[in-house]
Amino acid sequence: MEREDIIQLLKGYYRYKETIQRLQEKIAILETRATKTTAVYDPNKGNVPKDNPKPSKIEKNAIKLAEAKELISQYETLVNAADNLLNVLRPHQRYLIRCIVCNGMTEKEFAKREGLKSVQSVKITLDKIYKKLETV
Repeated sequence: MEREDIIQLLKGYYRYKETIQRLQEKIAILETRATKTTAVYDPNKGNVPKDNPKPSKIEKNAIKLAEAKELISQYETLVNAADNLLNVLRPHQRYLIRCIVCNGMTEKEFAKREGLKSVQSVKITLDKIYKKLETV
């Protein structure tokens, strides 16, 4: 993996997790709607073509449910890839990556928060981490 790809993957790490959680909540609602036993749509009313009838609300929700499950699997793949990268790192390196890359903190803010005298040491450590991740 190239450095830009690694950075993009890690930048979206928490956003991906949040999206998965929102989609899981949406799935719970859609499952209720998709399994409803009394449909409100009556095909005998109105001008509906017989060869291509309008889908019922239950069918529409079932389609949305399948799409949401597919999205969750895609986001879980991204989260798992990011987790695999983070698991290669030592705990202090993982902490630095999560603060700076995943949460968008600047190197200067991180150095100040951690009581480091030099921002340059943070930049050097980040560079070493990226080189390590590029070999994975």
